[in-house]
Amino acid sequence: MRSSPVSLYLRIRSAEGGWFYARSVTASNGRIRPLHALIDGIPIHRAEGVYHLRYRVDGKRIWQPIGSDASLAQIALQRKTLELQAINLGLAVPEPILPGLAALEPAPVGKTNLCESIAEYLADTAAGKSKRTLYAYARTLNTFAVICPKKYLEQIDRRDLLNYIAHLRQSGNVPRTIANRVNFLKIFFNLRKIAWPLEKTDRIKYTEKLVSSYQPEEITQLLAAADEEESEIIQFFLFTGSRDQEVQYATWRDVDFSAKTFTVSEKLDLQWSPKDSEEGSIPIPDPLVDLLKARRKRYPGMRLIFPTAQGKPNGHFLRSLKRLAFRTGMNCGHCYNKAGQCCATKPVCKRFELHRFRKTFATMHHEAGVPVRTISRWLRHSDLETTLRYLAARAFLI
Repeated sequence: MRSSPVSLYLRIRSAEGGWFYARSVTASNGRIRPLHALIDGIPIHRAEGVYHLRYRVDGKRIWQPIGSDASLAQIALQRKTLELQAINLGLAVPEPILPGLAALEPAPVGKTNLCESIAEYLADTAAGKSKRTLYAYARTLNTFAVICPKKYLEQIDRRDLLNYIAHLRQSGNVPRTIANRVNFLKIFFNLRKIAWPLEKTDRIKYTEKLVSSYQPEEITQLLAAADEEESEIIQFFLFTGSRDQEVQYATWRDVDFSAKTFTVSEKLDLQWSPKDSEEGSIPIPDPLVDLLKARRKRYPGMRLIFPTAQGKPNGHFLRSLKRLAFRTGMNCGHCYNKAGQCCATKPVCKRFELHRFRKTFATMHHEAGVPVRTISRWLRHSDLETTLRYLAARAFLI
């Protein structure tokens, strides 16, 4: 048996809605650029892409789906290259380390290939999910495909799911993260009309994280040490109660200086939608209105309110906050991240999170006498119970 060299492609949608293959893009360091395809000589990100290996065996071209994870695609490419080299030299073929690395055979009647089904599912859901959500789904499903020894969906049983959960625990994931990933798997199984193997007693138990607000002295200390940019970002988070991505994609058109409101709105051209597709307007106080008017004069040509230097959405608000807290000497000194770094010497303190500004926003308005249902509407919560968890114990006496 003779084989050809192995190439890596992305299967992506055309403008007409069909599918075609485009070569994947490799960075200068030799790593694959995640979900980037070479189209007309230009590297373009395509979130719906699914990696495929292309090679020939005895003259027959084979397209082998790998999934949407670039790191797994790189491993699959290296492994298949070594495997085919061994075949050409007449050596024993090594055992595959990933499912589906051997040439795919037609699935038996009534059986659904796991890797192919995952690739199809991710491609179908790409258009309706944010990049962050799609990444979480892809990471969960592709990791499960690596861990699970079964080739077909119908073969997967309770033991396979329990082994996956054990793998997540051994990898250092907290119970809430494990529960989320198992839920992603359950959604996938339900959409593929496959019976969910786990029993009710297998449910992952976790403690609901307490959402705490910043104390007034903490806000004062942060603002006193912040530069102008840091100060304006903190005040925007504090006085709008917005989520991280809502601030990343906030534009000047979202601010009504006359009505003194900020509106969370969809940005289709930027491929961003609010969480749960919930838009809504939030009243903003006079100090923030004045701050934004001054900022608008400083940056008259910008569309986004807080862009990067290149004018793109800024995804580093959390990093900036942690660095500010570290610089100010406010870290607790007892937090450790997954890399083993301690907040006594690194800006990794878990006390400083962007989401705490939403809790602080809710608490400030509650203490000012604003009804809880109004606060819930401003926060764009899907249910009142979520808002109640944000407030102090007395908030339960509605």
